[in-house]
Amino acid sequence: MAKSTGFQFKQFFIAHDKCAMKVNTDSIILGSIVNTSQCKQILDLGTGSGLLAIMLAQRTAYDCQITAVELEQNAFIQATENIHHSPWSEKITPIQADVLQLTLTDKFDLIVSNPPYFEHSLATRSSERDLARTTPQSHLIWLAQAKKWLKETGHIAFILPTETSEKLIQQAKHQNLHCVEKWNIITKEGKKPKRSITIFSQQMTTYIEQELIIYQSNNEYTQRFKELTKDFYLNG
Repeated sequence: MAKSTGFQFKQFFIAHDKCAMKVNTDSIILGSIVNTSQCKQILDLGTGSGLLAIMLAQRTAYDCQITAVELEQNAFIQATENIHHSPWSEKITPIQADVLQLTLTDKFDLIVSNPPYFEHSLATRSSERDLARTTPQSHLIWLAQAKKWLKETGHIAFILPTETSEKLIQQAKHQNLHCVEKWNIITKEGKKPKRSITIFSQQMTTYIEQELIIYQSNNEYTQRFKELTKDFYLNG
C-alpha cells in the first residue's frame, strides 16, 4: 500500500519524501527480473531511495554484498535510512559519490542501474530532480565506468527508454560489451514498448529477447507481471 511519504512492500518500507524521483515501476521491474543467482558482489549505480539495492538484498544469499552509490545528498541520506531500517542492512553499503569519479577496488558479478534518462532535458525548478532525471554525460560513459568494475563473467543491467537502449546497444559494441538479453517493457496491452531492460556481458553468448506487459486492456496487472513481482507487492 502506498503512503504519502513512501511505499510499503511485503518485507520493507521505502520512504521517498527526500528523493526527487519517487518509487517507480522501472526499478521494481529491474529488481524483479535481473538474474541474481550465484551473485556475491552487486553494485547499484544511482541508487536513489535505495529501493533497487534492497530488492536485490532480499533476493540474494546472506553472504552477498551490495554497494549502493548515490550522488545527490538528500537521496543518499534517505537511501541510508531505508537501508538501515531494512532486514538486510548488513548486506548493503551506501556510498555518496559521483559515478564518474568513483574509485572501487572490488569487482562485481552484477552491476545494475536505473540511471537518469534524459541526456539533454530542459531544467526544472528543482536541482535535485534535474540530477535524478538528467545525465550530462551519455549513458555510454556510465556503461564504460561499469565495465571497469565488472568481473569477467559478470553482467551489467540498465533500464532505459527503448530508443535510448537501442542506441546504447550499438555503442556498447565499441566497448567490447555484448547485449546478451533484452526485455521490452510494455505499459499496457496493445501499446509499443516504452522501456527496455538491457543486459550486457563481456562474453558473447546466445541472445535472449523477452517481453513484459504490465497492464491488461482492462487495467488489471497481467499474470506475468504479478508473478514476477509477487515477492514484493503486498497484493502479489
